[in-house]
Amino acid sequence: MSNGRETEKSLMPLLITSMVVVGPLLFILGLVVGNQLQGSGALSADSLSSWLSAIATVAIAVLTFILAKETWYLREAQIQQLAELKRENIRPNVGVQLESSQVGMNFINVKISNLGKGIARKISFTFLDRQGNQVTASQDVVVDKFLKLGIFRLGIESMGIGQVVSSYVFSFLDLGKDLKGEIFKPYLSIAIKFEDIEGTPYTNIFAIDFAQFEGTSELGGDPSHKMATEIQKIRETIEKVAGNSNRRIGVDVYSSSDRHDEAEETRKWIEEQRAQANG
Repeated sequence: MSNGRETEKSLMPLLITSMVVVGPLLFILGLVVGNQLQGSGALSADSLSSWLSAIATVAIAVLTFILAKETWYLREAQIQQLAELKRENIRPNVGVQLESSQVGMNFINVKISNLGKGIARKISFTFLDRQGNQVTASQDVVVDKFLKLGIFRLGIESMGIGQVVSSYVFSFLDLGKDLKGEIFKPYLSIAIKFEDIEGTPYTNIFAIDFAQFEGTSELGGDPSHKMATEIQKIRETIEKVAGNSNRRIGVDVYSSSDRHDEAEETRKWIEEQRAQANG
């Protein structure tokens, strides 16, 4: 339907122009035929010149009006294109996604990001079921997990270009207990409403089907998380060695004379033991 309307609209100037050009010719032909029917063999030169001048003036006026109208339409289209280009340059794009935590894939983080070209303002979140109806915390266990976070319950006032907000939201272990083992059954949609800096509203809808997590597994782990764990273990070991009061390392320092005295005492003890054994 839209293509047909655009084609019809594009053909209108051609049809109007054709009518303006053909109309005067038909008018002159009608005059000639009328004079022939009335018995006059030919038109006078003055009357014919007057009629042609009048018709040409009318045709030029009509063509000028059509040209002005088309120029106005072209100018209006250019203004709309510039406005759309400006809107695209400041348009934000707020998205939501779930990802596994570095600690383990059973722990799920939610990440909210602005991937658009402009600042997003007055961001709000609405949870919907499969039928598109709004879901509250008391109606769904998963929604309750999300609404415990203030960003989903109260919204976000502003997000800059490329800004990301991430937080832990739930664990499949705890969620399995709440859902009695049916952790791959939930389905929900998150409708995100936000505005650009000029107040133009936008809406994004993201569907989350927990069935997509079924059968997923992970080999190994995140190397950066393992490195952080090992560094933490080293720090805890050093803290155990260090003193608790002055934070100094709890070791005894011996000089060379101390080592000589210790070796002499050891030698004497060995000789005493041998003498007792021989006696």
